[in-house]
Amino acid sequence: MNVLLIGSGGREHGLAWKLAQSPDLTKLYAAPGNPGIAEEAQLVALDVSDHAAVADFCRANAIDLVVVGPEAPLVAGIADDLRAAGVAVFGPGKAAAQLEGSKAFTKAVCDRANIPTARYRAVHSLDEARVALDEFGAPVVVKADGLAAGKGVTVAMTMAEAIKAIEALFAEPGASAVIEEFLTGEEVSLFVLTDGAAMVPFGSAQDHKRVGDGDTGPNTGGMGAYSPARVLTPKLERRALDEIVAPTIATLAAEGAPYSGVLYAGLILTADGPKLIEYNARFGDPECQVLMMRLDSDLLPLMLAVADGKLADAPAPVFRDEVALTVVMAANGYPGTAETGGSIAGIADVAPAKVFQAGTRIADGHLVAAGGRVLAVTATGPSVRVAQAAAYRAVDAIDFPTGFCRRDIGAREIARETLKA
Repeated sequence: MNVLLIGSGGREHGLAWKLAQSPDLTKLYAAPGNPGIAEEAQLVALDVSDHAAVADFCRANAIDLVVVGPEAPLVAGIADDLRAAGVAVFGPGKAAAQLEGSKAFTKAVCDRANIPTARYRAVHSLDEARVALDEFGAPVVVKADGLAAGKGVTVAMTMAEAIKAIEALFAEPGASAVIEEFLTGEEVSLFVLTDGAAMVPFGSAQDHKRVGDGDTGPNTGGMGAYSPARVLTPKLERRALDEIVAPTIATLAAEGAPYSGVLYAGLILTADGPKLIEYNARFGDPECQVLMMRLDSDLLPLMLAVADGKLADAPAPVFRDEVALTVVMAANGYPGTAETGGSIAGIADVAPAKVFQAGTRIADGHLVAAGGRVLAVTATGPSVRVAQAAAYRAVDAIDFPTGFCRRDIGAREIARETLKA
């Protein structure tokens, strides 16, 4: 099979690495890719916003499956346009991708399907937002309604923080937001494959969103993750699937917008049970990297089964029992203005850890930083403690003087492991 992978981040490097292991794969292309992805795939210069050009490439190169990594092309409708051109796609159409493209859309689906989630108000002006803040009080959550690369959320512990957040958000023309009740509990990510009818669990993870140790500082796209998230017990996972994910899939299908691809449910485990924080219409980054490190199954036929609407006939994915943990090395300044151009060396010398590249490029024959989140240094082990130690050994072996990382990825789970010991 010939496969085209769309994207250029650490998530796509993880997918390329796993797809390249498939005995069913003939040729893997990636657009635009990055230097790490280039080790697994042939990079092609395609404007992925030009859907007709992507379809032409697929016809010219006998592409059997397109895997769309990032959310923006999905929200822009690339899956619909490629399917209309007769190309199989792993990823939801434009209507279903609104689960990530619009927080207000997702909240409305929750209303219609009676899905447990935080109380909310969708607001379209600064005045409306001020009224909603008065209604909820602090602490409160302020979310940009559209795509924000994982960074459009402010958890405001004071009204002053909340007002600052809405003023910044509504300084942009045409902005809208969702103001949400603050919920208490641990956050966890649950992944599901679905073709719009059948649904198969695809692992869990815990992400670390804040930039600083101890969950301090602003939200980022993710500074590290580990899988599985054992705080999501089998009983809680079953509740989340039955009360949150399955009703979402059924509602979208009934309304003529069936969801096909991977559905990422961001959950919070409250005293009343799991509640939905948000949906993503793709694999997380860096959650994808830890899932791929644990996945024993061949990814390619699973993705094809989803794309072809035959997931019910496919073998269930199998994951190794071991833990995978990833530490993101970011460029100084992230999540603000990141310092690019910094040299990176030593990533080939960290085996058995695996380094997934995100914001990188080649300059004068050398690997350099080209974005905010640059590397996802990933290791496995029988426990979070062992996987964490292996990941940080690899981090410390990498020469990236203009980069930084959190030093506490997985700390809460290690504390739980210690209590159980």
